[in-house]
Amino acid sequence: MSVLAGELAAIARRHPGRPALRRGGEALGAGPLAEAAARRAETLAGGRGPVPLDHSDPVRFVVEFFAARMAGRNAAVRPPGTPDELVRMREEAEGRGRWPEGGATAFYTSGSVGASRAVPLTDSNLAAGALAFAERGEIRPGDVVAIGVPAAHVFGFVRGVLNALLVGAEAVFFAPRRDALAEAASLGAAVALLPAGALGPAARRRSRVSLRAVFCGGGRVREEDVEAIENVRGVPVRTGYGLTESAGLGARQRVDRARRAGSSGPPAPGLELGVFAEDGSALPRGEAGEIRLRGAAVFEGYLSPDDPPPFDDAGRLRTGDVGVLDGDGELHVRGRLAYSLASRGRVLCAEEVEAALEEHPGVVHAAAAPVGRAFAVLVVARDPSPAALDDIRRHADRRLPAYARPRRLVGVAELPRTPAGKIDRGEAARRLASDGPESAS
Repeated sequence: MSVLAGELAAIARRHPGRPALRRGGEALGAGPLAEAAARRAETLAGGRGPVPLDHSDPVRFVVEFFAARMAGRNAAVRPPGTPDELVRMREEAEGRGRWPEGGATAFYTSGSVGASRAVPLTDSNLAAGALAFAERGEIRPGDVVAIGVPAAHVFGFVRGVLNALLVGAEAVFFAPRRDALAEAASLGAAVALLPAGALGPAARRRSRVSLRAVFCGGGRVREEDVEAIENVRGVPVRTGYGLTESAGLGARQRVDRARRAGSSGPPAPGLELGVFAEDGSALPRGEAGEIRLRGAAVFEGYLSPDDPPPFDDAGRLRTGDVGVLDGDGELHVRGRLAYSLASRGRVLCAEEVEAALEEHPGVVHAAAAPVGRAFAVLVVARDPSPAALDDIRRHADRRLPAYARPRRLVGVAELPRTPAGKIDRGEAARRLASDGPESAS
């Protein structure tokens, strides 16, 4: 039996009636959850190939996960929105993949930069990610944890489901709608896990909400939305940084400290996180470089033998992300290295250009990419007229250094996104390059 399956069985023996999972009117205590997983494991024993974990029913997803591990089977996540043809291709690839000894569960990267990759996470990886923040008491025994992100995403499964189960809290699944904060509170939640996109609608509400904290994942958040939720609605919002390859672990703003705008917080306990130059030398605080990770939560390598190992000579995971550690040791993530430009030793990432443009009240969303030696940007504007885009361009000229000012702005109805809801940067770059880097919208 795997580490996590054994831990579930131990919890069920000690506290069989403890609430574990809930969705709508369906609820399972720790004992019934372990029993359901054990029954399912009997049908999976002796089978071949990874067990597919279907995202459509989060309670069943969790049962199947534990059942696969009880049966000694690998498992593979089927993320939301995965086309049938891609499911078939992934199943074939999983059958030929390099699975870690002892078994693992394959999660998939978002595919926002390049093709989506299968990331096999062992029980040890998942447990390290789930329990890294336990010492901070952010999720406590007896808590109700409202999970408004899919269980198929590492953030929702590790930071939500596993963290809750292993510390003695109840994981409650819900679909955020108009006011995710009030919806989470109505479930009796102490804390909530929400996608970044749920903060905007919640920030426009005025009523105060009894939540101890909201943990946010899945993209950049607007500072004005966070301020409104904290100051008007009385709920601390904490964001962070993590990757599928590190079981979602990286850095996280602390609830017991004041939130600092632009910071992802200090590195997670038990994780080595540093900023490095291309030659592998560590950079001092205040200098930008590639974020690299090492620790128990970090995976051993991609499932496909066609994907090269993403580690440096010292065994650190090369994230491909640009970051800075400030004087207090907190991480500031700048963006993707592959979508950045450098001038006179200064690196500017596409995400920073997007953030600057989104400060303009007429910009709903933006997606930037380098095209040649300049940035170009897809803009979802409240007013898509040429005059409005010209005003946005003037704002960018005032806000950004000369080399980072977009040479091209393209008004669009919506941005290209991955099935996980993140900006599809590869598709955005292709669209922006299609008519040449010098043309103006």
